[in-house]
Amino acid sequence: MTTTRALNVLIVHGIGWGNRGTLYARPLEDSIRHAFDRAIGRLRLRDIGGKDARAKNALRFEAACWDPVTQKPQDSLLSVMFGGLQFFRRASLTYHFRRNMVSLLGDVIAYERNPNNRVYQAIHKELEDCVSRLSEASAGERDENGYAPLTIIGHSLGSVIGSDFVWDHAEGRGSHRLGDHHFSLLNFVSMGSPMALYALRDNTYGDRESIRESLKAPIQVEPEHGFWLNLYDRQDAIAFPLQPIESYQDVGVIDCAINAGTWLTGWNFISHIGYWRCDEASQIIGRKLALDWARLNSPRFAERDYDKALDALRKELRHYGR
Repeated sequence: MTTTRALNVLIVHGIGWGNRGTLYARPLEDSIRHAFDRAIGRLRLRDIGGKDARAKNALRFEAACWDPVTQKPQDSLLSVMFGGLQFFRRASLTYHFRRNMVSLLGDVIAYERNPNNRVYQAIHKELEDCVSRLSEASAGERDENGYAPLTIIGHSLGSVIGSDFVWDHAEGRGSHRLGDHHFSLLNFVSMGSPMALYALRDNTYGDRESIRESLKAPIQVEPEHGFWLNLYDRQDAIAFPLQPIESYQDVGVIDCAINAGTWLTGWNFISHIGYWRCDEASQIIGRKLALDWARLNSPRFAERDYDKALDALRKELRHYGR
């Protein structure tokens, strides 16, 4: 029986990616596993069994699928507007374009950070179920304080949803602990995130300094070992860096400019959907998770090599893509 502790990873999709159930996350999960195995192999953990250090045993994934919460009312809206126009629906490019716009913009309109909003509640219930399954599976792996490590990966609007979920469940302002689930937020990874746009909320006629000082209370990751990685493609019109916002700089957000698309999409706005199959994204995430797992399970590595390896990775990522 293994005595090693696994890492828990929650993945949250953004707009327009939930129509395949949880399969949307499979390419990223597989790539992270491969990157993890390569990174662990380079660490040469002599006090850990080879099978225990493989990603299939070391990483525990859950993928949230909240798309049905918003898709059903969107379909109903289109049915009300165009239900009797069957030919129009089949033949019109305008209809198909409108349907895509309803799917994309409808998610943003429906999701409002308000605990009394029923859409907000239903979406967060999906995340709640995933986190509860991870918590149950990791019950025997908690530390002396009763917490297991959690990494959240959110794409696009999913990064906002994931951040709100942490905020709602944190033990207090500035806490990285989700006490009701016995998790410590070790890493938060935002991919293609529009989070910086929320600096515009309640900021009428804001100048440069007002914008820089907005968003005063971001979530916190574990202060000693945690990373908040903001992965964005410069050609992705929806994604923004976060470090220019003062409060995000204060909590140590690391912006990493990556190439999220292929040769067909990497140079244009379609790169926004490329993060799921992006080697750079999975390599960065896999390397950090490998260091996290080694610290938890290899006393030799934790004592001799971890601090140096973590500092080296942090410095490398701070200059990534510059």
